Amino acid sequence: MADEIKEGGALPESEEDKNSEVEVLPPMLTEKAVTRHHVRDERLASQIRDLGRLGLSKGNVAIAARIGEVVFRKYYLEDYLQGQTEMQRGLATVAVEQAMGGNTPVLIHLLKTKLGWNETQVIEHTGEVRSVVSAKPMTKEEFVQRYLTKDEDEG
Repeated sequence: MADEIKEGGALPESEEDKNSEVEVLPPMLTEKAVTRHHVRDERLASQIRDLGRLGLSKGNVAIAARIGEVVFRKYYLEDYLQGQTEMQRGLATVAVEQAMGGNTPVLIHLLKTKLGWNETQVIEHTGEVRSVVSAKPMTKEEFVQRYLTKDEDEG
């Protein structure tokens, strides 16, 4: 196996690897960019756009690209946002196609999130509310006498 490793530490591509549908991103640049001396790199911008398209957070993309947050925001934020937008557009397209094709759970989700539908029920309570508030505890007999029987004096 050690004989098979190519220069640079990479394994040779097998026929299975060549036919794989999984897209492998090129390796990130290895030197960490410094804000004062950084010049925008289009290769790095393309990689950042690809990572944004995968849904990674800004912080994770900056770490993967080996750049600081200041450099990321100053030179590559637009590329990241473009990748995020492409991902969201792709997911939305698939979701709408699924919903229109009869996928009921996806359709209900889109109705709720995009059209504001909800399943809340309005419950009305009618009638008299009688509440008892006392700092002194009562026995059951006292409670019945005071609140549940009509006094003859009221009549």
